[in-house]
Amino acid sequence: MVMDRTELMTRQNRRVVQLLWIASVLAFLNNLVTVRDPLAGFIIVFACGGLALLLSYVVYTNRMIFSAKYLALVGVFLTVFVFIQFTPGLLSYLTIYIGLLILAIYHDGRLMAAAGGLGVVISTYAYFAHRTMIFHERYYNLWSMVALNFFIVLACCLLALQAQYGYRQGREADPGEQQ
Repeated sequence: MVMDRTELMTRQNRRVVQLLWIASVLAFLNNLVTVRDPLAGFIIVFACGGLALLLSYVVYTNRMIFSAKYLALVGVFLTVFVFIQFTPGLLSYLTIYIGLLILAIYHDGRLMAAAGGLGVVISTYAYFAHRTMIFHERYYNLWSMVALNFFIVLACCLLALQAQYGYRQGREADPGEQQ
C-alpha cells in the first residue's frame, strides 16, 4: 500500500501536534517545579498552549495540510524560547535540539534550514541573555558562542541530508509518484 502525500503530511502534522502538546506540558511542569513563577506559568500556558491549540485545530480539521508545518515551526521554537526565557539552564538550552528533532519528522530540507536559523537566533539570545545561568564561566567568550551555534548548524545539515535521502528513497520506491 502506497501512502499519498496528503495522507503522509496529515500523519506528520498530527505527530508534531502531539509532541508540541507534550513539550508545552513539560515546559509548564518544569516551570512549576524549578521557578514557581506564576507569570511565567501563565505565559507558558497562554503562548505554548495557545499555539498548540491553534495547530491542533488546523491539523485535525484538515486545514492548511501542507502549510501546517510552518505553523509547527513557529510553535516548536516559541516553546523552546519560552522554556529558555522562563526556566534558563542547560536542559532548557538543549531543547533547541529537541525542537530540531521534532521538526525532522517532516523530512523537509527547507524547513530544517529555517529551524536551524531559528535555533541559532535562540542560541545566540540565550548566550547573551542568560549566559551565567546556562553556561559555565569557561565558555564566556565569542568563540564558545560560535562553537555552540556551529553544532546547531551541523545538526541541521545532517537532518536536512537525512530528509533529502529519505525523499530520494521514497521516490525510488514509488517511481510513478509526481511532485
